[in-house]
This record gives sequence, C-alpha cells and structure tokens, in this order.
Amino acid sequence: MSKREISLDVLRGLAILGMVLSGTISRNPELPAWLFHAQIPPPDFTFDTGLPGITWVDLVFPFFLFAMGMAFPFSLDKMVQQGQPKKAIVKRIVFRSLKLFFFAVMLGHLSPFHYPQEMGWLRYFMGFMAFMGFFLAFAKFPHFRQYENKLNVAGYLLLIALVVIRSNAFELSFSIHDNDIIILVLANMALFGGLIWLFTRNNWYVRLGIVAIYFALRLTHHIDDSWNEMIWNFTPFAFIASLLPGMHNTLLQAGVDMKSTIFYNPDYLKYLMIVIPGSIAGDLVKAGIREKAAARYHPREKVFGFVALLLIGNVCLNLWGLLSRNLDFVWIMNIATVLLLTYASRQGSFRQLKNNRSLLMWSIFWLILGLVFEAYEGGIKKDHATISYFFMTAGISGFMILLFKILEPVFQPGKTLGFIGQIGMNPMLGYVAAAYLVMPVLYFMQVLPWIDQWHLHWPWAGLLRGILLTGLMAVITVWSVKMKYYWKT
Repeated sequence: MSKREISLDVLRGLAILGMVLSGTISRNPELPAWLFHAQIPPPDFTFDTGLPGITWVDLVFPFFLFAMGMAFPFSLDKMVQQGQPKKAIVKRIVFRSLKLFFFAVMLGHLSPFHYPQEMGWLRYFMGFMAFMGFFLAFAKFPHFRQYENKLNVAGYLLLIALVVIRSNAFELSFSIHDNDIIILVLANMALFGGLIWLFTRNNWYVRLGIVAIYFALRLTHHIDDSWNEMIWNFTPFAFIASLLPGMHNTLLQAGVDMKSTIFYNPDYLKYLMIVIPGSIAGDLVKAGIREKAAARYHPREKVFGFVALLLIGNVCLNLWGLLSRNLDFVWIMNIATVLLLTYASRQGSFRQLKNNRSLLMWSIFWLILGLVFEAYEGGIKKDHATISYFFMTAGISGFMILLFKILEPVFQPGKTLGFIGQIGMNPMLGYVAAAYLVMPVLYFMQVLPWIDQWHLHWPWAGLLRGILLTGLMAVITVWSVKMKYYWKT
C-alpha cells in the first residue's frame, strides 16, 4: 500500500501549477477572458465585482483548500493512532499555523516585486536571498540531519536580517499587516480546519453543523445591533485594544494596529465551506484505501473510463457555461451528469467501492447545492466570493479527486504525469520558486527582460512566458522532492 495518497498530491500539485501559471501569463488585451480571473478580464483587466462566472484560474485556490482539508485525516490521524494526547496534537496544529503566518508576513515584504522598480538588480538579488532564507528555514535536510536545526535557525535569522536591511538600508517600512493573503488564509484554515477535524473526527454531524452555523452568520451578520453582527465582527486583538487603549496607542506608533487584521479575520472562515467538505472527502478516501485493496478492483473496466469522461466533461462544461452565462445549459448538463454518474456508480467493480461511491455522492451534493445558489448574489463569483462559489468548487474538487483516483497509474512517480503529484508533495517551495528563484536567475542571465516583451510581438507568447516560468518551477520542485528537501510548512 502506498504511503501517500496520490490523488491528494495531484490535486495539490495541480493547484500550485495553476497558481504559478495564472500569475505569470502576460496580460495582453488580445488574449481570451478564460485565461484570467473572471472578474479581471481583458482588455483593460479592471476588477469588476459585478461580473459573474468563473474560469480555471478561479479553481486553483479552492483545489488547494480542498486538498488541505483532505490532508487532515492523513496527517493528524497518525498522531491519534500513535496515542498522542490531544494537547500535543493541538500544539502541532497551532505551531503549523504560526509558521504559515510567519511565511505570509515574510512573503508580504521580501518578494522582488515589493521593492521599487528603480532598484533594478538589487530587488532580484534580495528576492533570491529570501528564497535561500525560506529554504534554510523550512526544509528538511536528510543528508545533513545532524545540522538540520541549526540550518533552520540560520534561515529564520537570514529572513529577519533581510527585513531589517529592507527597512534600514532601503527605507521600506515593515508592517505585520502586510502579508501574502493566500498564505494568511491557509494559516487560518490550518488552525481552525485542523481543530475542527480533530474534535469532530468521529462525528460528521457536528462538522456539518459548523458549516451550517457559519453559513447562517454569513447571511445575517449585516443586521444592525444583533448578536449575529457582534459575533461576526469580534476579533481577539480588537477586543484587547478596546480594553487597553494605552497599549493599543503604543503599538499603533510602532505600526501595529490591533483593530486591523493581524492573523484572524471572521471573513476568512468562509473558506471552511471548502475545507470542511475536503476533510469529509479525506475521511472517505482514507477509509477507501483499505476497501480498494480488499475489493476485486479492475481499473480497466469500461465503467471507470465512462465515469472519468463524465467527471472531466462536467468540470469543463461548467466552466464554459458559467462564464458564458448559458445557465439553462448548465442546469440541464449537470442534471444529466448526475443521473449518469449515479447509474455508473452502481455498475461493475465501482459498486464494491462503498467509500468512493460516498465521495461521489457528497461531491454531487456540494455541486448541486452551489448550483442552486448560483442565482443568488448576482451569479457565481470568486471576488467577492459568493456562496455558490464555495459549494460548487467543493463539488468540482471532489470530482477531480475521483478522476485522479481512476487515472492513478499515469500519476505514479516516473509515469507520464507523475511530476504533478511530486509538485504536490512540496507545494510551498513550488509556490515561491518562480518569483523568488526562477525569475531572479533569469534576470541575471539577461533572459527575463527579453521574455517579458514576448507578448508585445504576439499575444499568445504571453501564455508561453507563463508556461516557461511554470515549467522551470516544476523542474526545481520535482528535484527538491527527489532529494527529499521537503518544506516543513
């Protein structure tokens, strides 16, 4: 039995590839809208909150959140089975979230693109040094095990030194409120999602109840002078600031506004509506591993190929239909897909895989729930995120997990698409490698200024730029996995 769940690694790896690719495609006004966030379309790339629809770009973050939820049963249940007390597991969850918070704040200051452009080569040099700091601070060093702790400490010291240099030598201010919002949200999800799974691991009803309660608060928090409004607006640091105004004023002079977001923001908890469905999927997939080994499972049966085609077809057609606003087609297509999937799940070896069938049913539930809410809040949107967005992307994520499980042989290490799962084994390195390592190196080789001009000569060359940078990131990340330099974030 494999020590890792390949479908989880592949979903996480696909999310990282999507994040890097979407962030490195040149914004040429002649490129089609489906290459960008639906709410930031060409030709002017102006953020439009009233524009409904989603593209593949809007799926990459939900994929990662769903994968994080899936990972809880695999990472935390091992500690439970080893008999470790809940106090120790809670400490690990808190420590992990704090490391992600530190990571988010460092990313908010040390990116090459957080320095003035006129600094030229210095900003890329500082970005490269930040990558070295991240690598030393977070990596495991299997070949230098006896020096690992010292190397990690050296990495943290290097990152702090870079922040000090940035503030003093370049006169660029430091603020704990400047951060990478994606990693900050992940830090919140690591904390709250991990704790929720730990204390509800044997009771899905409570877990789903938390989704329902948060869902109700999100719908009603705007009611003036209500408990709903008070609960929604409560944050620990703002509460402390109200009790200790003198302390708050002192910290404010130092650049820390305790009434602003530092770590926790109630609005971040909306992503639990993806993470919690992911945790249920993780429970089912983990249980299904043993079930699959015991069942007479024949992956070459036609039913599995049929299900795979239905799953990938449904995802692609939903993206097209929602972006083009062909909602009649979306409804008819989803109903037909659900009926066909339900029928197929009862055929051949598939009917023996009880947990995988349950995962399919749960994914259908989240998808249809999101589809019902599509008409609410002006249609599905990532920004500002609508209720339909959370549930539909949770359902699509579940579909992708099932697809990857069916196609598992091609994602094995060394196989055609094995590199995607390997990227998912070291996702945080992949997240920063393009901006902090690949682009600085290409800049010093005098290649980056050249490829940055490609899209001016041919619009689609902007996509080629993204593919090149993403490909180089993939090579570096796969190398790190082969060398077992996993980042401990």
